Amino acid sequence: MSIRVAVVGTGFGRTFAHIFKAHPDCKLSCICDLHQDRAEQVAKETGAERVAGELNEVLKMPDIDAVAIFTHAPRHAEHSIAALQAGKHVLCAVPAAITIEECEQLVETVRQTGLTYANAETSYWKAETAQCRQWYQEGKFGRIVYMEAQYLHDNSTLKGITASPPEYGGKNWREAGFPPFLYITHSTGHVLGATGGRLVEVTAYPSGVPDDDVFREDTYWKCPFGNAVALFKTDDGVPVRIMEMRKIAHGGVDNFSIYGQNLSFIWPSMIYSRNESGNIVGPEPWQRNPLYALLPEPLVKYTSSGHGGSHPYIVEDFVRSILGDRPPAVNIYEAVAFCTPGISAHKSAMHDGEQMRIPQFGR
Repeated sequence: MSIRVAVVGTGFGRTFAHIFKAHPDCKLSCICDLHQDRAEQVAKETGAERVAGELNEVLKMPDIDAVAIFTHAPRHAEHSIAALQAGKHVLCAVPAAITIEECEQLVETVRQTGLTYANAETSYWKAETAQCRQWYQEGKFGRIVYMEAQYLHDNSTLKGITASPPEYGGKNWREAGFPPFLYITHSTGHVLGATGGRLVEVTAYPSGVPDDDVFREDTYWKCPFGNAVALFKTDDGVPVRIMEMRKIAHGGVDNFSIYGQNLSFIWPSMIYSRNESGNIVGPEPWQRNPLYALLPEPLVKYTSSGHGGSHPYIVEDFVRSILGDRPPAVNIYEAVAFCTPGISAHKSAMHDGEQMRIPQFGR
């Protein structure tokens, strides 16, 4: 059986269109983008048989089994819900949602439809996170005592073609001052992706810059800061520090470190461990292997692509979850667990560090 896939959004989605085309269990049937020329170009590159200009056109196509949504980020929940209600399996870029209400609606729609929803968070599938996930499952960390993660990406490097609402003033959603904590999943995807835990409490503080022409209270998003730091607590009492920075002299990176009783992983490739005598050994180098799990042969070359080679693992897990009738790794519950901490952290930062409880949606 081949899964007939439509890719909606050809910015980030362009790479995924090529991976779906290469997957032996998929048929890339349609490319959709608000910019007709971009849709036609990607269709030409991949051999997709159809193009569409809007998501609604795709959802009316009876032969489409699954939709890969790489659209305007603030509308991901809306688009995912529409696709699920139209009977399509969904792979959606991050964030899954930007309000608690959207999280509630998305979770309920997945439950009601019984269809597959997978979130394309790249951090979860990076080799570093996968290795820490294995170590955690094997108990090698012992008690984790502290974790940290950060996504640093100056706003000036995030410009691009826009089809955003007119209230953004002709800018794309990033350029319009999108609150940094609402795009927290590159950070949470690392630490929660390694442990499978939950963040339950947060205190957060903004760190704005003078004369900021992007992050201001008089913009659509009404967010007066492009930088912020949060201290979270996990469901088992571990402190986690996360930085989200969009006005910073830095080229762009997401990373994490995990400090444990018996093993610590320090980004990008250093470990300390405790030997049988109780002594600390290290630092020792850790060798990164982007091909850390089985992939269909045509997808292997994409482990050298962006986001740490995570893209083919995202597609393969999505396909296996549909064909194997099992939940994807980053399913709806993990997806909202990745984004709700940022929603609560933003509220805390807007209220001078007020302590906030983070809504939970189960597993």
